[in-house]
Amino acid sequence: MIMLSKLLSFNVFDAENRCVRLSDLSVALLDSDYPPITNIFFEMNKKLMKVAWKNVQSVNLKEKKFIIADLDSAEEVSLAGKNDYVLLKHEILDALLLDLENRRPIRANDLLIEKVDANWLLRAADNSIGAILRRISFGFYNHVGGNLLDWKYVEFLRGNPAAVSSGAGYHLRITRLPPGDIAQLINYLPYLHAAELLTLLPNEKAVKTLEVLPLERRLQIFEELDEAEAVGLLALMAPDAAADLVGLLQTEMMSKYLGLLPKKQSDRLIELLRYADDTVGGIMTNDIAFLPENLTVSAARTRMRESFGTADFIYLIYVISDERERTLRGVISIRSLLSEDDDRKIGEIMDPYISTLSAFDEVNAAAYRVVDSQLAAMPVVGTKRELIGAVTIDAAIMQIAPGTSAETLRIFS
Repeated sequence: MIMLSKLLSFNVFDAENRCVRLSDLSVALLDSDYPPITNIFFEMNKKLMKVAWKNVQSVNLKEKKFIIADLDSAEEVSLAGKNDYVLLKHEILDALLLDLENRRPIRANDLLIEKVDANWLLRAADNSIGAILRRISFGFYNHVGGNLLDWKYVEFLRGNPAAVSSGAGYHLRITRLPPGDIAQLINYLPYLHAAELLTLLPNEKAVKTLEVLPLERRLQIFEELDEAEAVGLLALMAPDAAADLVGLLQTEMMSKYLGLLPKKQSDRLIELLRYADDTVGGIMTNDIAFLPENLTVSAARTRMRESFGTADFIYLIYVISDERERTLRGVISIRSLLSEDDDRKIGEIMDPYISTLSAFDEVNAAAYRVVDSQLAAMPVVGTKRELIGAVTIDAAIMQIAPGTSAETLRIFS
């Protein structure tokens, strides 16, 4: 095993004993546990040159030499637009890494390279003070301690959200963590790194991660995303969370995003944005499951299969008079829908005794009502008792306990 800091003091020699100083090494894209070195780099005639690792004839650790056949056979390269390798010195060394085992950000003060058969592999990162001493002591301090982080559990970030769409390589181990753990890591990152990390995630997981972040942090990261990424996430977000976010944007930007969203989601957000933050309408979701009272249980099950995949809140199903009036009649549970006889009408099995909120009720008092009800949500109705939304228990808790761990709670929406 050898540290990158030591390798960077090596020279490159050819058969004619011509010598240049090693500039960098690259590894294959970081989608393997331990990516192999693929190229060595050096400067010659003020140009950056590259030699494939397979053309390195030998490595003399004692004399600090990489030996190749001919320096003139090296290929001139430009780092602009490259997407098939990652540079160890210029991209990973000193970069921000995520230690996924311990759920913390670290700096890559040095990198451990291990020789395995004919391959040299990136095996670990060192974030110790000793790594810094190795680099500034010109070889006088050579101790390698035990504070090495297995590369298999490391994620690498550049601090550039655009790097993700450019095809740059990433380890992508971060995608295996649950959204709550990712959100906790994001809270420790500079905002550009946080936006980059969010862009790395599949959209569904990115949305769940974004939704559990504090609203101010959510906005800070969101403003660093490119337009397509931002609109894609807004389209998938729960309407109440998306409306909270869009409501903080500048008017011009808000109008632009609302115009780019699918009409169904845009209409939901516009409806929610009508309400002030200190009212029930300001914290409710309007993407809820509901059924007309005259449907049979069998027909209702068929209809609800579609809602289960798309609706934000499906844990309770509200019963309405009809699709046009949407007068609230009652509520049924998913258990009831699954267990009742096929031919029974929804109106026959619903619970008609249901408490409601008004969209213009004072928000704190309403939040306590939801919590005290011990229900997953409480429906919100208009002046004619028409169903317009629901306040979920997690939205109520976040209203009652802002700035605490409850801020990351999203159980029912």
